[in-house]
Amino acid sequence: MTQAYYTDEHNQFVIEHYNDRTPFASFLPGIAGVTGRPAWVFYVNRGQGISSFGVRNKDGAFLEFFPADKAYQITQSRGFRSFLKISDQQGMTTHEPFQRGAGDSVQQRMYITTDEVGVEEINPLLGISIRADMFTLPESPLAGLVRQVRITNTADYARRIDIVDGLPQVLPFAMNQWIVKFMSRTSEAFMRVEGVVERLPLFRLKVWPTDTPQVEPVVAGNFFVGLLNGQRNQVLVDPERVFGLAGDFSQPENFFTKPQLNFERQVLANQNPAAFQYLSLELQPGESQVFYGVYGHTPSEQVLNQCMQEIVQPGYFDAKRQTNRQLLESISQRAFTATAKPQFDAHAKQCYLDNGLRGGFSMPVPGGKRLYLFGRKHGDLERDYNDFLLQDTPFSEGNGDFRDVLQNRRMDVFFDPALDAQNIRYFFNLIQPDGHNPCSLRNSRFSLVDPQQFAPYFRRFVGLEALLAREFKYAELWQLLAVDEDDSQALLTEILSHAEDIEDAEFDRGYWSDHWTYLVDLLISYQAVFPERLPGLFQEKTYSFFDSTHAVLPRSQKYVLTPQGVRQFGAVEFRPEKMALIESRPQRRFQVRDQAGQGDIIYTSLLGKILTLVTNKLAALDPFGVGIEMDADRPGWCDALNGLPGILGSSVNETIELKRLVDFTFHNLGLDNEVSLPAELAEFVCELRALLDRSDLTADVFWRESGDKRQAYRDKVFMGFAGAETTLSLQAVSDFLSNVSGYLDKAIDKARTPQGIVTYFAYEAEQYQEIGEGRVDVSCFKQKPLPLFLEGFVHALRIADPQQARELYTAVQASELYDRKLGMYRVNEPLGEQALELGRIGVFNYGWLENGSIFLHMHYKFVLEMLRASLVDEFYQNMEQLLVAFREPNQYARNPVENSSFLVSSGFAIDPRQHGRGCVARLSGSTVEFLHLWTYLFLGPKPFEVDGGELCFKPEPVLHSSLFLTQSQSIKSFELEHSLPADSAACALLGSTLLVYLNPQRKNTYGADSVAPGRFYLHGLDDTIQTVEGNCVRTETAEAIRRGEFRRVDIELT
Repeated sequence: MTQAYYTDEHNQFVIEHYNDRTPFASFLPGIAGVTGRPAWVFYVNRGQGISSFGVRNKDGAFLEFFPADKAYQITQSRGFRSFLKISDQQGMTTHEPFQRGAGDSVQQRMYITTDEVGVEEINPLLGISIRADMFTLPESPLAGLVRQVRITNTADYARRIDIVDGLPQVLPFAMNQWIVKFMSRTSEAFMRVEGVVERLPLFRLKVWPTDTPQVEPVVAGNFFVGLLNGQRNQVLVDPERVFGLAGDFSQPENFFTKPQLNFERQVLANQNPAAFQYLSLELQPGESQVFYGVYGHTPSEQVLNQCMQEIVQPGYFDAKRQTNRQLLESISQRAFTATAKPQFDAHAKQCYLDNGLRGGFSMPVPGGKRLYLFGRKHGDLERDYNDFLLQDTPFSEGNGDFRDVLQNRRMDVFFDPALDAQNIRYFFNLIQPDGHNPCSLRNSRFSLVDPQQFAPYFRRFVGLEALLAREFKYAELWQLLAVDEDDSQALLTEILSHAEDIEDAEFDRGYWSDHWTYLVDLLISYQAVFPERLPGLFQEKTYSFFDSTHAVLPRSQKYVLTPQGVRQFGAVEFRPEKMALIESRPQRRFQVRDQAGQGDIIYTSLLGKILTLVTNKLAALDPFGVGIEMDADRPGWCDALNGLPGILGSSVNETIELKRLVDFTFHNLGLDNEVSLPAELAEFVCELRALLDRSDLTADVFWRESGDKRQAYRDKVFMGFAGAETTLSLQAVSDFLSNVSGYLDKAIDKARTPQGIVTYFAYEAEQYQEIGEGRVDVSCFKQKPLPLFLEGFVHALRIADPQQARELYTAVQASELYDRKLGMYRVNEPLGEQALELGRIGVFNYGWLENGSIFLHMHYKFVLEMLRASLVDEFYQNMEQLLVAFREPNQYARNPVENSSFLVSSGFAIDPRQHGRGCVARLSGSTVEFLHLWTYLFLGPKPFEVDGGELCFKPEPVLHSSLFLTQSQSIKSFELEHSLPADSAACALLGSTLLVYLNPQRKNTYGADSVAPGRFYLHGLDDTIQTVEGNCVRTETAEAIRRGEFRRVDIELT
């Protein structure tokens, strides 16, 4: 019996009879290379796959964007269509392939790789096979989707096949989502199609539909061209010429019933156009023909015509297809893996690719900078609520949220050590004086202090003066200078050498309580690669503060009396006077100044930024001194608990992460110096230190007094610091951190129970006094613990000793957090009768989305912490259930190499058929959790250490014997061919070197009777081999490994 899902010999994931399988949604990567312009493309396993595509965001759709539920319904009719009129000795037959109901004898397959999606129909009754493969156009001035269609005559006699192929309805450029959804009829009057006679239709509105005095013609446009053997095919843009009066596109009535199509006098305006090509083929028995369609976006008609000269050249599409494959392979090879488990290896590369699609890929660019390219916010057919952005320019950068980007970049120094501390600086600079951070990120801009030093170039490069006078994007500068290739590189480098990086961010929509916590992981990763540089990092006084337009209100203004009791509503307030101050600055507007915002930019050290976090978060402990309050309208990691801030919620997760930050700083600070802080921050530190020293201190007293001091500090610095500084000795800072750590230990202990640990608390105001206008002052609270959440156990494992770790693991296994049917971990236990008060989590049926599902990000977090807490045997005993790469595709209902946001858990009683189904494609924090796990397995927690004052490369792999190859294998890594012997396992090291473990004894590298590194063979770029005895490589040689100066490192395990 044929498998429904499998991976073929070409590493394509194949779905047989895909139209009849459980629906799923996914996407092509949308990477066009550094000089290309990306297109976004979504697909489903219905019809011919592609459900929507376009440029930039949903407003730039060429094929209209629909959420997944609609896409499953209409892709067969609104997506790509192929109509065949087959004439032979037996007469004439009509057929539309790739539709449901074709019959058992017809094979319909979908093919999925990292860079393409394809569909195939083999129809033995008609004697026809047809396959369509789709990929995005790389390294081109055009953003486009390429469609290669191969049709084969499998009959034993010749036939003529007339084909109409393409899209029944497309959107001219300059539409937007609102117009498409709510004004589609009126907008038809704006539409026009040009270039039909030239067989190169250009779709655009006549003018931008703004209804303002400034009428602006539309220059850019969407386009389509069909090609056979380099010649343009006839085009049909008037859908009636194909469908007749079948306005639902159900049948191509005109094409199937009339002897010839009428290409003359097509309607080119005032209606939604189609994008079809027509061709007629004479095929001998067994003969195939290949034709192409390119659907995309051009900046102008001129650019399109220029590109067409190249597109029609022989071999163009084959070359572009290969470039696309090589482009994605060059990115994902940073996570190359070769073990005895190919599913694991493929999962690692896919996770690296998808992780960068959300966090960006660090890349060197002309001018000496490293930019994060190709990222975007995780919006797709199932995350229909998110507004993604793929900048349609060379050096494309997208948008993202602080937490998502930070957590997805936290391991990047392992894959690109040249980043050094770039991410530490970037994200710590975004911390505000109040300890919060902006939500929305758009990577970086650049700013010049003195743009006039480049005045000699202003006449030569039109627009350069205006560009350098403001904060600018790298792509803007590159495109402006690219008009003169002779001098552009040198001038670009010169300008950037004088420019400062500016974090490009904005408040957007709130302050989450957990965003800052991932900074701890960023510091730990940096220490694992650059341990000798960490102490100096604390003292560099080069960090700024992000300047916010929104203030968190004091308790007296956000505790409100409602019919349901006291609630915390409206906690964050926009301050127009602050926005006016920020907008008055010519450059670097969102960096905090002295003189109440009117003076110079304030700089502090990394230690100063850490103390900003420590003080503000410590002073946010809840009234019982357990969790950190959600004091700013937003919850923590679990977004679906949006109601929890309103019922005075707090989280133990952030308490634990604050302890981790405090302890990390305490252990790595040193005591031989002092730190200069803004006077207001230093005063806040001293006030909290004195409060912690009080003998009569209770949780309630700390809540009230620390809260008052925090509010006083925030009021002082909201407009800016005064400018004075205070010096504290590092000994004093160390003593303060030690006291804080002890106080947090007591706080965390209050959350521990026989069932494990409580993650979240809500607080009910039992006694309060009204203070006017519906506001209250609360004097007594009742603590209300929420049911168990897996998140609390994840954080608790990070600070657990071996006995505590075992107890926490056992508690999870005994709870409803463990899904016994799937062998995986649910995000939470059932929430009980009051679930709706917690937010949308209570709306979701248990087992679906963030309520009781296998939320893969948190599940993978728990699996990672199992490993880091030395529960290694438990991991390997259950690995094939814990990692989605090994899941049964019939149950997962999609490619198991790819992550999903969540799997439907067995708690989903509404439809047990869905248990184990993967939903919401790929872009989630689960990718970085797997990459962290992958790094831990191959390198251990700290591959680089300082021993006796010397840098050492000392990996401590945690590999099971079953991961080592049983046969020798030839592989390609970093463009080089390698041979891997039997009993070896390999991975990419630091993004540029092949690391090979040689394990002739085939033993585990952990536990009793294990093997460990005993000898190193270092293969130089010049093919020399250097042998190092022992369990580590020291000094300059270790540094050379870190710099990627060896093409291969073999480690013999003894």
